[in-house]
Amino acid sequence: MNEMKQTTVDAAISAVGSKATYTGAGLSAFGWLTSSEAGVVIGILLGVIGLVVNLYFKHREDKRQQQEHEARMRAMRAGQHE
Repeated sequence: MNEMKQTTVDAAISAVGSKATYTGAGLSAFGWLTSSEAGVVIGILLGVIGLVVNLYFKHREDKRQQQEHEARMRAMRAGQHE
């Protein structure tokens, strides 16, 4: 998969992770307000899953940006030595 498609896919999955986090937080609050234990547990699980997805894809994005930075720095150094 080319880099542009991978970036787009990562952004889409990260957005889904954010929505899962917010949905989980909302369900937890709703469950707490209605005293529904199942709602609280499901909300917490969705929140944690969303957080993990966000962290994973943010790590991938940071790693990709670091690799791009290192490539640019190598190209700059190579240009100085000529």
